[in-house]
Amino acid sequence: MKEKPALAVSVLFLAFTLMINHVYAAEESPINQFLNSPLLALTAIIIIDIIAFLYRRLRK
Repeated sequence: MKEKPALAVSVLFLAFTLMINHVYAAEESPINQFLNSPLLALTAIIIIDIIAFLYRRLRK
């Protein structure tokens, strides 16, 4: 009788580990996620603002 719960736990654990491995294999790299996100546009705007601020400070 104790074999059935142990078998069920083993099968669930195996299914869980296979599912986790599948998710990690399908994920994009962090660089691809950054390049495809609005965060890239925000970073570009901040960098442009910093360059403009420094340019105005040097021109005065």
